[in-house]
Amino acid sequence: MAVSVNDRSNPEYLVNGKYITCFEEPDIIYMNFSGVVSTDDALELLRRQMAMGEGKEILFFLIDAEDLETISPEGRRAVAETLKELPLRGMAVVQAPLKARVVTKLVITAINLFRRDANLNPIAFFDNEAEAQKWIAERREKFAR
Repeated sequence: MAVSVNDRSNPEYLVNGKYITCFEEPDIIYMNFSGVVSTDDALELLRRQMAMGEGKEILFFLIDAEDLETISPEGRRAVAETLKELPLRGMAVVQAPLKARVVTKLVITAINLFRRDANLNPIAFFDNEAEAQKWIAERREKFAR
């Protein structure tokens, strides 16, 4: 069962006072961005996410990008080169305005350029988290077969 939204308020999940990232059972890495993500911010998020994904057979990202402005070019590069190691099977982005859609699409496309199994890691945009969770559940079921 996934962690409820209220559990995301745990101060341990806060990164550099601006972002939240946490693991939600059984296989979701949740992220909430806001503002400009610096290179140092991106590296800290990556460090935590790589630890969350260690030993997992399948993972999904659930990204709240409502307040995302941009990610530094060095941060985007680090994300693309690092996340290729995780067994990602989909990235659901919630409430992303146009600018955030462009930024997340750029980053996820770059991630997939480094992956041999890029076709298994699509990106999808949703108006709300319920739709995103439903999509993740459908993908999870597909890979369980």
